[in-house]
Amino acid sequence: MKIYISGAITGLEEKEYRKAFSDACVYLTSKGHKYVDPSQLGQPEHRSWHYYMKEAIPLLCKCDAIYMLEGWYKSRGAQLEHTIAKALDMPVFEESREVNLDKGGYGK
Repeated sequence: MKIYISGAITGLEEKEYRKAFSDACVYLTSKGHKYVDPSQLGQPEHRSWHYYMKEAIPLLCKCDAIYMLEGWYKSRGAQLEHTIAKALDMPVFEESREVNLDKGGYGK
């Protein structure tokens, strides 16, 4: 399964959000999944939030599921990604919940 990682980036220190996304990549890989890491699109201070969302949303749409990092609900972009994933009937997984990645997430 190809899983999109969603979480806060804007307003966080680069070291902080890079670690959160990197940890998710390691976790998803260990479970046998591929991932899309939108934090690799660049540093938020170099372009606008709108620019990154226009780049990230097509990546999300090409995935099978979404993995929400802890605290995602504090992020306007992650909220939008969550809404899109739900509207597309994608399985939704949350880092902060014990969810079996093979069981379809809490959104199913």
